[in-house]
Amino acid sequence: MEVFMSPISKQNNQLLIRGSVVLLRRRCGKDRCKCNKGELHETWALSCSYQGKTKIISISPEYLELARQSITRYQKAFSQLEAQALRGAKQLHTLIKSSKKSAR
Repeated sequence: MEVFMSPISKQNNQLLIRGSVVLLRRRCGKDRCKCNKGELHETWALSCSYQGKTKIISISPEYLELARQSITRYQKAFSQLEAQALRGAKQLHTLIKSSKKSAR
């Protein structure tokens, strides 16, 4: 008997992914396939930029939630980093202004 193991584990809870989960719909090209009658094949995928090029990586259904959670973690971390960088710029500006006042 095969036991289903969830791909979401403690080590995967730290994954960060910059990208988007997208649903691809397409035709396979076979003459007698249902997709030629408008019922397109659907595949979940991760779209992400790597070395200046967009990469599309197919995602099986059991990894879909892991990908979404990893993207959410990345977005949260990015927002925190941006806020920290803005605070740093403001602190530097304050430091420069105060040093100019004391130099007078």
